[in-house]
Amino acid sequence: MSDFIPAGRLSAVDHGDQKIAIQTEFSKCPEPRIATTVSIGGRTIHKIQKLWGKTIDSLDEMRQVEELINQQHDEVTALVHEHAGTLIRHSEKGHAASVSQSTLEQVEKIPAVKSAFIILPDGKVEGRNNVSKEAEMLAAMIYSLTDVLFDMARVSNLGDCDDCVLNLGTRDVLLLPFKGGYLVALTDAKARKREIFAELWRIARAA
Repeated sequence: MSDFIPAGRLSAVDHGDQKIAIQTEFSKCPEPRIATTVSIGGRTIHKIQKLWGKTIDSLDEMRQVEELINQQHDEVTALVHEHAGTLIRHSEKGHAASVSQSTLEQVEKIPAVKSAFIILPDGKVEGRNNVSKEAEMLAAMIYSLTDVLFDMARVSNLGDCDDCVLNLGTRDVLLLPFKGGYLVALTDAKARKREIFAELWRIARAA
């Protein structure tokens, strides 16, 4: 087994209050290659890999690989400097979408929940699959009513209110604030609301 291990590189690019980390190293598995990882907040947002094709069997080969590591690392770091703002914006959008999908998947696993969606801060609707027209109409109604509903609950004899239920005949809409918008779950009218809300809050707080 080869004992020649080339030195890697680690750099960071600051953009506002965000830090973009760039790490380049030689990796043996699954096949020998030079890999550069770009990450924000511990999340990998991009990976660049160039195959070396063999193990490193001599000091000369190790130095050659180190030159390639330095070259690749410097090239990627220069690109990150140039496009830092775009990388951060795309990372935030991708992370938010991932969080939303994971949250909805967990919510829809609650036995009493028939379907769920998220109303984003701008009023748009995000679901696990294609959002139905019914969900869009319901979301539009909820988006226009939520501030009124929550304010009415706070000044009523209900006391403080952090979530609420809208009754739609045979179905109930369970609603709670979520990342500037609202998490919405549809259930049967006879479902045990407090138990479902407890699970919804657990999922929302963990997201």
